Amino acid sequence: MKSVIRFLKVAIVLSGATLAILHFIPGTNFPKILSYLVTMVLPFGIDFLRFIGLKMSKRIEIAYLLFLVAAMVVGIDLDLYKLVAPYDKIVHTLSGVLTAFGARELLDQASGKPDQLWFKVLFSMGFVALVAVLWECYEFSYDQITGGHMQELITPGLEDTMYDIIVALIGGIIGTVLAFPPTKRHKQ
Repeated sequence: MKSVIRFLKVAIVLSGATLAILHFIPGTNFPKILSYLVTMVLPFGIDFLRFIGLKMSKRIEIAYLLFLVAAMVVGIDLDLYKLVAPYDKIVHTLSGVLTAFGARELLDQASGKPDQLWFKVLFSMGFVALVAVLWECYEFSYDQITGGHMQELITPGLEDTMYDIIVALIGGIIGTVLAFPPTKRHKQ
């Protein structure tokens, strides 16, 4: 698993670096330098969590890196969001699923394994909502700072933002149900 993680990190960073270099070559059309730089930093998000004392499983780390390939490299940097209309909603839905599993790992680590299913579900969905909102804040800030159009890929502004958050929450519900299956111990 370590070699897969290392390969994915290198591939993501190299794709961001390549696109960043192409940005400066006259005649090429790679205008999103800030996105390329962010692409080069995001693969180290799990490492940052480890640095501050939080641990994530290798499975979550691989899922996170694959998500970065889909969302950042293919979706934003290579413009698949503009070419395939439902791609944006699919990626936001997957973000909810991945976030729910990440929430489970953080919750298990932070507080043992609480017996209250309602608390697990509330925490998971709150975590999904937080990440979805933070991502939309990133998209908004990116557009404002760079003059980009991340929030106008399918529909303009607020409508795109709200659909993104809603489908992330739907993905979060799916991920939460899968991450916290009811057991006899949970029944109250």
